Amino acid sequence: MCLQEYLYDKIANTILTWKKEIVKDIYVISLFVYYEDDPRNICVVLGYNTNKQYKSSIKDAFDENEAKWNYAYFLQNQELVIGKEDDEKELITDWIKEHHLYYTDQKLKENYSRAKQLGDQIVVLFKKALVNVVIKLHQSGIITDIFSRVVPVIIHDYDYDEETALLNEEANPKELIAEFVSWIKEL
Repeated sequence: MCLQEYLYDKIANTILTWKKEIVKDIYVISLFVYYEDDPRNICVVLGYNTNKQYKSSIKDAFDENEAKWNYAYFLQNQELVIGKEDDEKELITDWIKEHHLYYTDQKLKENYSRAKQLGDQIVVLFKKALVNVVIKLHQSGIITDIFSRVVPVIIHDYDYDEETALLNEEANPKELIAEFVSWIKEL
């Protein structure tokens, strides 16, 4: 199975298990990407935030938009983590190799600059795969079926920059992601 199909299946199947009472309060689905200083170990965490959490965070945030869109104020729930299990690490490593982006620890020591370039490309390509997953989630109707409405699925890490805005505009219907993108552009 290719990585993108695997990501879609795992994410879609997890979303399908969410209970109706919590689904009513969810306003955003989160795909948080991280790699602990080594892009070869890239992971994605599926989570969400609720209106209840957002409203209770306003007092701690700079403003309402930060409380609503900054991951630091989210529930920090890990509904699914992809990339930690050995079989998933192997799948991701194979995917990295297929794209000719893999480097060894020895190559990292010998040519840090080149390894860093490859690592940056891994992150970009992984996020692009997630863009395709989000598009498919919207097009398949899973989001609408579960939520009885459309809900944005944001792809992000700790940096909210122009790249993050563009990725999310590509992945989600523009009107659905406009508030998140506007918040990023105001930073």
